[in-house]
Amino acid sequence: MSKEYNVLWIDDQHESLPALHKTAIDFNIKLCPYKSMNGGCGELKSNMEKYDAVLLDAKFFENETDEPGTEDTKWVHQTKDRIRDLDKTLSYFVLTGQAKTYASPEFHNAFPNVFNKGVDEDEDTLFNMLVKACQNRTLTKLKHKYPNQFEMCTDAYLGKKHFDRLHNLILEIENPSTIKIAQDSLTGIRKIIEAIFAKLNEIGCIPDDIIQDKGWINGSSIFLSDKHRDYILKEKILHPVIVFNIHKILTITQDGSHNEGSNLGIDAYMASNSNTFLYQSTVLLLLDTLHWLKPFIDNNSVKAKNVIKWEHKQPETNISDAWISGKIIRIADNGWGTFQSICKSQQISIPPKMVSSSGMGINDNVKIVLEPSPDGTKMHVREIKLDI
Repeated sequence: MSKEYNVLWIDDQHESLPALHKTAIDFNIKLCPYKSMNGGCGELKSNMEKYDAVLLDAKFFENETDEPGTEDTKWVHQTKDRIRDLDKTLSYFVLTGQAKTYASPEFHNAFPNVFNKGVDEDEDTLFNMLVKACQNRTLTKLKHKYPNQFEMCTDAYLGKKHFDRLHNLILEIENPSTIKIAQDSLTGIRKIIEAIFAKLNEIGCIPDDIIQDKGWINGSSIFLSDKHRDYILKEKILHPVIVFNIHKILTITQDGSHNEGSNLGIDAYMASNSNTFLYQSTVLLLLDTLHWLKPFIDNNSVKAKNVIKWEHKQPETNISDAWISGKIIRIADNGWGTFQSICKSQQISIPPKMVSSSGMGINDNVKIVLEPSPDGTKMHVREIKLDI
């Protein structure tokens, strides 16, 4: 499949130049036209991630609604400065029908790549140079190497605010020697996973109740793995490998990004490690996930079809209010107790405050009532009493 390049085009007469559009198509270039400096530069500022090069006329309007006769060459000089301020990696070219401007040494000093409009040879040279400039631009090469991933970081999917995050992650994968592990290194990865959950909710693949819950990040992952306490999947939503990817990414990024370190000690491990393989592997899991999700979202964007893939679990007989008999088999130095059910099928931790306030000791027969943790992953002791 041929690679297409997006070129911002500012020319007040672009509507009367259909042949130029056709020539551009022959070179796999899509021209995105504007009549004025503010129109074109405003578009570039809003969608910088979209464009690979810029094509300018020598004379055009300041604003899109300006009247004929107000065109001026001063706007092209200001446009060049604004392009440089926004993105120095964007190459810019001038295609003009102004004979005086084309012949001006001063203009050529300001714009090295100037071509004569309406001259076939000049236009062919221009488009060949445009293609070469796009091909040699690092970001454009990356966009063509990781098309699904970058497309996912647009407003049609996760939002273009994640584009720079993804770009930085990919630059690191492409150049591992540049990776500098910092305390917030995993934050960008976690933010993109959060955006994935929000998008899946938008198209009905994750219920609103889960997204609106306090523990919505872990809750979303648990739901997708069909292990949520309140929901059951009538059919798999994501491929099991993608569910696995997301779970592994969250296991690492939640531990690291929140500086909890209680389970894996990710921050300390990465900071003290002599290599960056764990970090790279986490980024690669994310890239694989984004690559798969793009066509999935394209083919499963109808919310009404997605919400029938899951349902609320039917409420069970108040099992959470049932007393469970057993005994306290251990009290640790830190005050935590361990309850073992009478059939020895369950062992549940008892918080120190609950142990001390009840005055119970090792081998005491007790009864407990359990309740689920906020994210539904564990059961906690809600009540405890002596079993007399």
